[in-house]
Amino acid sequence: MCLGKMRLTVPCRAVTCSHLQCFDAALYLQMNEKKPTWICPVCDKKADYENLIIDGLFLEILNDCSDVDEIKFQEDGTWCPMRPKKDPPATTRTVRRWSKEVTETLQGCFEATD
Repeated sequence: MCLGKMRLTVPCRAVTCSHLQCFDAALYLQMNEKKPTWICPVCDKKADYENLIIDGLFLEILNDCSDVDEIKFQEDGTWCPMRPKKDPPATTRTVRRWSKEVTETLQGCFEATD
């Protein structure tokens, strides 16, 4: 289950949960202020206010990686940001081929109107 589609600001979970996945504490508290159910949005176990903890590792990751949406955990416990792959720069051959195609298309347009 998902609380929201926005980036986490304060990653937390309950000590009663067995999972590592966090949810946003601010949004969780707002939701429970309006309709107090205090159920973990990840595992559906009871997650009372007194049992919530802020995950320091995920908080550090969020602070260090403000420009990425995903990270990858390594087997040794380290992590690295998953930056989106950039499109490779156009090569001269690609530009020439594209230029030739545009020129031929434009010539065909002019020939059709003559």
